[in-house]
Amino acid sequence: MPQLAAALWLVAATPVAAAPCRGADLFPRLQARAPEAFRAMETAGRAFPFARGKLFRLGKGSGAPSYLFGTLHLSDPRVTDFSRRVRDALATSEIVVLEAIEDGTRLRESMARDRDELKAALLAPEDRRADRLLDAPDFALLAAALEQRGLRKAAGQYKATVLALLLDLPSCAIRTDKARPYADELVGIIARERKIPVVGLETLAEQLTILDGLSPEVERDLLVATLRQLDHGEDVVETTIERYEAGDIGRLLAWMRAAEPFPAFGAAQTPPAFLDRLLGARNLRMRDRVLPLLARGGVFVAVGAAHLPGEDGLLRLLEKEGFGIEPIE
Repeated sequence: MPQLAAALWLVAATPVAAAPCRGADLFPRLQARAPEAFRAMETAGRAFPFARGKLFRLGKGSGAPSYLFGTLHLSDPRVTDFSRRVRDALATSEIVVLEAIEDGTRLRESMARDRDELKAALLAPEDRRADRLLDAPDFALLAAALEQRGLRKAAGQYKATVLALLLDLPSCAIRTDKARPYADELVGIIARERKIPVVGLETLAEQLTILDGLSPEVERDLLVATLRQLDHGEDVVETTIERYEAGDIGRLLAWMRAAEPFPAFGAAQTPPAFLDRLLGARNLRMRDRVLPLLARGGVFVAVGAAHLPGEDGLLRLLEKEGFGIEPIE
């Protein structure tokens, strides 16, 4: 969830500068504490279509090839030090497509222009506020976690899905230094330096409202899972980067969907219905919006890596539209 979570921080608060993340890869712990769950996750990860790879060449007909690149919305050098293959593919493209281009000044301009739309995307109806969904102890934990991050009023105002996204990244992973952009931001920066047009597939409001309509039970489970995962935020970042560096995106997606992502900590599973909206439903929208661009050829598409693999992943959806898919990296 880091792509959308980081964008929300530009709306909600200015985070305090934090030390670098110091987490540990959770996979060895998961394998040792819950070997059966780990084996099931491994099997699921290997079975996903396009389980391995971050950069893919897309071809259809006689037009110039296009590329689909999976990113992480993090500024860690292991994520932002793009390979020569990625840089070459980007340099030879005629247009660059990102999940969204509302960041920094653009996002603030959008907020001023579409204030009512963004307000509706963020704020919860009174009967679906977190204090109505959670018991008193869990709501107190939620309020304390948000206050610690400079979001004192958020617990009583924002939708459950928004709160979960705001708490998805640990403080150490929230960029405050403009000299170190997130990976997808860096793609846009490189493109603009080369005078390559950059377009976005979604607005922030669209990204948030596609999460609407979940049942109160699912929203409650999402908040509870978020609270149970809080103490492992830095470990989540490291685990994600480890899988990403290896190009093992299928295992990363399988872990995101696992019933036991954190052994010995109950109720920590992210609800499948939420992930279906966050990934699957948005994949369909991204496909529909990118197809007219891909028809021209010479397109470089950069979206969150978790959108790539799976039967409902963006690569499979494009394959069904007649595109040849060639892994490059």
